[in-house]
Amino acid sequence: MNLGRKLILTFLVVAVLPTSLLAYLTMTFINKSMKDDAQETVSNNLKAAWMLYNSRVYQMQYGMLQASTEFYIKKAIKDKDKKYLRAQLKAWRQYRPHVDIWAIVDTNARVIASYNTERSGQRFSMNGLVEKALSEKKSFISTEILPADMLASDNLDKKARIDIVAEVEKDDKPARVITGESRDGLALTAIIPVTDEAGLLIGAIIIGDLINNDPFVPDSFAEAIPGSLLTIAMRNIHVSTNVKGENGERTVGSQVPEDVLSSIEKNRSYRGYTKIARKHYLMAFDPIVDYRGNIIGSLFVGVLNDRFVELQYENSKAVFFIALISVMLATGVASFITFFITKPISVLTKKAQMVSAGNLKSIKTNVAIGGSDEIAGLARTFDVMIDNIRDNESRLSTQKNLIESIINSLPYCLYVIEPNLGIVEWNRHANRVCSICNRRPDEDCYKVNFIAHLYHYELKEGVDNLLNSVFETGIQRSYEQKIYVTDTEVREIYVRISVFPIFSERGGSVDYVVWMAEDITKQKGMEASIITSEKLSAIGQLAAGIAHEVNNPLGGILNCLYNFENTKLTDERKKEYLDFMEDGIKRVQNIVRQLLDFSQQHAPEFSLIDINGMIEGIIPLFLHSIKGKDIRFDKDLGPDLPSILVDRHQTEQVLVNLILNAMQAVGKDGVITVATRLDGRWFCITVADNGSGISPEKLPKIFDPFFTTKGVGKGTGLGLSVSRGIIEGHKGRIEVESHAGKGTVFKVYLPVALREG
Repeated sequence: MNLGRKLILTFLVVAVLPTSLLAYLTMTFINKSMKDDAQETVSNNLKAAWMLYNSRVYQMQYGMLQASTEFYIKKAIKDKDKKYLRAQLKAWRQYRPHVDIWAIVDTNARVIASYNTERSGQRFSMNGLVEKALSEKKSFISTEILPADMLASDNLDKKARIDIVAEVEKDDKPARVITGESRDGLALTAIIPVTDEAGLLIGAIIIGDLINNDPFVPDSFAEAIPGSLLTIAMRNIHVSTNVKGENGERTVGSQVPEDVLSSIEKNRSYRGYTKIARKHYLMAFDPIVDYRGNIIGSLFVGVLNDRFVELQYENSKAVFFIALISVMLATGVASFITFFITKPISVLTKKAQMVSAGNLKSIKTNVAIGGSDEIAGLARTFDVMIDNIRDNESRLSTQKNLIESIINSLPYCLYVIEPNLGIVEWNRHANRVCSICNRRPDEDCYKVNFIAHLYHYELKEGVDNLLNSVFETGIQRSYEQKIYVTDTEVREIYVRISVFPIFSERGGSVDYVVWMAEDITKQKGMEASIITSEKLSAIGQLAAGIAHEVNNPLGGILNCLYNFENTKLTDERKKEYLDFMEDGIKRVQNIVRQLLDFSQQHAPEFSLIDINGMIEGIIPLFLHSIKGKDIRFDKDLGPDLPSILVDRHQTEQVLVNLILNAMQAVGKDGVITVATRLDGRWFCITVADNGSGISPEKLPKIFDPFFTTKGVGKGTGLGLSVSRGIIEGHKGRIEVESHAGKGTVFKVYLPVALREG
């Protein structure tokens, strides 16, 4: 391609790119505005749908609130006049035919009269809502899932039954296939307690509107906002809708899409697109919750996406024709300008060819160039550019050598790995065989498969998934690994592995990853020593109280031994002394066993532990130390809490340290509270005291190593630092709240979902 054509092409590119960008931005802006407007419309429609949905149950509640104040109703409930009350329910039903459930219960939630059945005396619970309204003497409205057996007892099972269907292809045509059935019912319910003239509870009025197969709300919504669609779902099944399939039938029984259901189950609204009955909708979903806050279904509002697609197509077509006209005009202008430029530029052709060949050293620069026009200026600039390129190449070469020297001086293994897991660069960190990767100093690793190159099977395990994960996500990963090496003998070392990405120049994809391994055996040993020293410190603080507790039974045993010297002792008295001595020895044995179990060294071992049981086991260690003091231990251990995966001995050490700190904070009198509970997916352990507290200026430093608020000789300043390290090693966290003079609260959060392996 000659220079003229290149210039024309260049002008075209210069013209086409802005035009294309402008066209793209215009289309994007228009489409986004349309999408935002449509989404806002759908969101507003959803608000209107909620108003319609709630107004139905509010009307029900309001009517029954009025009825509950009538004297004759109160008297009939008090007298349990079933015949009269049932007649009254039938009369109310005539004015509100859409209400399916009518019942009046006594103070024990047992039916006095029901519209749907002659039976009475049975308990009417509605998932505990009736009992809650009765106990609080307060009117409640709620959406509830009513079980099939309850609906059957109220003769509503046929109305509630829904066939669950799935969309499939049958004979190359869409078809709805029944895959099961749902017998439970979704109902709008209202519970109105009734009290007598003295304000005493005498019963309650219960009404409910069964939504299953009832199109009233969706159809009313469509009448109010033409073209809008509304669906009410119970769990993941459509139970009421005005959405219709290709056969014209309502899509009752269809299932909520998985992506929408996933968001709803997390109690989050969902906005976007979905497919129902083979049609695409722009929609908005909100979760429906019962009175306990449980997610039991969803409310869906949407519009067909076809209308927006058609508008987008028309806009795209208009923008395309405008861009095409602009390109044609640019082509004419480019041809005209190129005609006047091509000849003078040929002067620079020879130098340009030499530059393209990489022959920079042979090009003569700083040669006098005549003329003062743009072409002459271009030639002089070209010479300056060549000089700059030479300087840059020299500087880059120097920097490359410096970087290689730095990498090779690092005291650990380093590999640069490409996406196919081949090695492209590595450091030469030692003049001997590496104990971690077993590489020789003179070994050439270029393009060798990294996993095959690794020597230790412990390092190979799972490394391919780890590397691929960093390539895909661009997120740095690190972990610690224990391996066994053999030099003069087999020994165990700990290695910290770090893998981080090297991004492309565009900052998008990951071109390479760097794998580094560092021997942290000495560091691990120091950490273990610090933990051991803190454990010994805790034992020392417990020793005085335990020694006193051991001394008491020993004194009793010694006294019994002295009494045995009395030869006049009866056999019965001797047996009493022996029993007393045996009891004292067992007490001493139990105290010593508890102290030994806490003090012994244990290898890290994660297992499922009952935290409440562990707390019950270590509290006795402190009871000996508070005798003679006005210190009280309160326990608030949550019931039925799950076991969690922790290292028992490390967790015990954290709790002992926190409780000892609390004892020192309260002094000779105070209250120490140990509590457990679930906080979402976290197991929370709380240690609180009402002692002296920590001042605001010292609070941010309490987890720093060697920082202590205690007097000289009363603490190492490592207890809280070690405790935080242990908890973070369990993927948890530790938080503190304190107010000077009011006390301190430590909260330890450990993950519940963590499982061994």
